[in-house]
Amino acid sequence: MVELAVVGAKNSGKTTVVEGLVSYLVGEGYRVATVKHTSHSHRFDTRGKDSYRHRQAGAGLTVAVSDEEVAIFTRPDLLDICQLQHITRRQIDIWIIEGDWQADRPKVLVTRHLKELPGTLPDNVVATIGPERVSEVPAHFEAGDHGGLGSLVSSTILDKKTETRE
Repeated sequence: MVELAVVGAKNSGKTTVVEGLVSYLVGEGYRVATVKHTSHSHRFDTRGKDSYRHRQAGAGLTVAVSDEEVAIFTRPDLLDICQLQHITRRQIDIWIIEGDWQADRPKVLVTRHLKELPGTLPDNVVATIGPERVSEVPAHFEAGDHGGLGSLVSSTILDKKTETRE
């Protein structure tokens, strides 16, 4: 299982990069999962809906199922990303995590301006996307070059880890 984080300042274009990268990788036959990491307190379920009411009544985990989707609502201490990755390890080739600077995984840094860069870049930044190249980072792509980034991810990150992929 492979992880890649797409990080950057607020409104830097991270979601657009994730969309383009997912589209490219799926087109190449990879099975992709995404995570939107947020540091803000946020409830994803909708107040008043049945699933919300189940949780309010005390259910530790609620699953909403339709013909088109399955949604799981729970606390992170009951089911976290590592557990989801373990459960889906045979169905997913790469997890793309938007917005998590902290974890030790390869990162793509999205910028609009060099002034958005943190004081010190983590060692695991494998590429930047934006108008200006960052000299300490080995690969750089212009905004919108999802094919270039996808090719880099496919050839340097995925191919090394998914050689036994079915």
